[in-house]
Amino acid sequence: MVGPGEAEDVNERGGCPGEAWPVVVPSSVQEAGAVIREARSRKEGIFPRGGGTQLEVGYPPGRSGIILETTAWQQVVDYPSRDLTITVQAGITVGQLQAVLAEQGQWLPVDVPQAATATLGGSLAVNVSGPRRYGYGTWRDYVIGIRFLQDEGIEVQGGGRVVKNVAGYDLMKLQIGALGTLGVITQVTLKVRPKPERSAAILFGCSVEELGPMLDLLHRSATRPVAVEAMNAATWEAMGLPRSGPEAPWLILVGYEEKAVTVDWQVRTVQEEVARAGVSGAGVELTEPETLWQRITDWPSQSPRPVVEKVRVRPSQVAEALRHAAQAGDWVHAHALSGILWRHRLELPSPERAGEDRGILWRVPPQNKAALWLWGADPPASTWAFLRELKRALDPDNVFNPGRLFGDL
Repeated sequence: MVGPGEAEDVNERGGCPGEAWPVVVPSSVQEAGAVIREARSRKEGIFPRGGGTQLEVGYPPGRSGIILETTAWQQVVDYPSRDLTITVQAGITVGQLQAVLAEQGQWLPVDVPQAATATLGGSLAVNVSGPRRYGYGTWRDYVIGIRFLQDEGIEVQGGGRVVKNVAGYDLMKLQIGALGTLGVITQVTLKVRPKPERSAAILFGCSVEELGPMLDLLHRSATRPVAVEAMNAATWEAMGLPRSGPEAPWLILVGYEEKAVTVDWQVRTVQEEVARAGVSGAGVELTEPETLWQRITDWPSQSPRPVVEKVRVRPSQVAEALRHAAQAGDWVHAHALSGILWRHRLELPSPERAGEDRGILWRVPPQNKAALWLWGADPPASTWAFLRELKRALDPDNVFNPGRLFGDL
């Protein structure tokens, strides 16, 4: 770990060529506040960093500054397990957090890439999720309280430590997905769940013509999957997923998690529904479903392709979007019933594409970023004006991650 006052080359992390920035690892929130005040007085930027797993997301920094690493903040502040809530410091890794919860038979059902390394605060700042968002939701469904350092180095709080807390402005949701541009997250209170007794993952194969009907069937199913992943066989192979399954051009992985008796019923029922409809062969139950979900969650960060695009479509349009992406030569997989596609490209998409077809450019070669809008369809003028005013209101001197979210802010 780079210590206080030491320097780190940031060339490969989206920084400016030839620069080496100081890295500080404050042991306390108060120490971090002093670093922020000093940086603000010198008109330098503060660049929060946790595990460093999602640094490819967003624009390069708009100016030089200090990397403020949060990995020393790993304390469990409060864990009333009977209330199904936990309060922890934001530098704890998601893997460490899950281990603490597992001791009480509980877990946080949000899929996080590279969970063993990714910190809680960084995962919130990027708003990551994965296959099981269909059944469980995203970070916004679990954060009930948050603390963060603002531009004067003072820690402020939004929400609280109880589930039924609606007092004040919803500062929690502002921080989720803000890419660290509105402050440094220091502490989070989360709702958690009991761990399911059993998990199952059923793999179906189908033809390109059967893809849409198969997804429609799963949408209408009497069962309640927590994940429905669809991808072509080339993407399955590129991910290194298990080969013990149906031989088909398209593959659909369906996940269930609940009480053991409930999962058993759902596995039987979905097999019967598919057999009656005749849109696929018999499904194969794969072992170690948790490993499958983690591999799919990790893939956008680990893919060897230079461009990764996250596209939102209506769930009814997923099959057509998958076919189109595969025909273009992309590796493509979808959180199908959530309407989210990941396209792994060899080249940048055409800038002339219609607005609704443009996805978030999750990964782009650094030399191309300045000339691109990374965040999908252009926002309406009113939304753009609101985002600018929000940034100015909470960070008027543009201290936090300057340039990283919108390029010019």
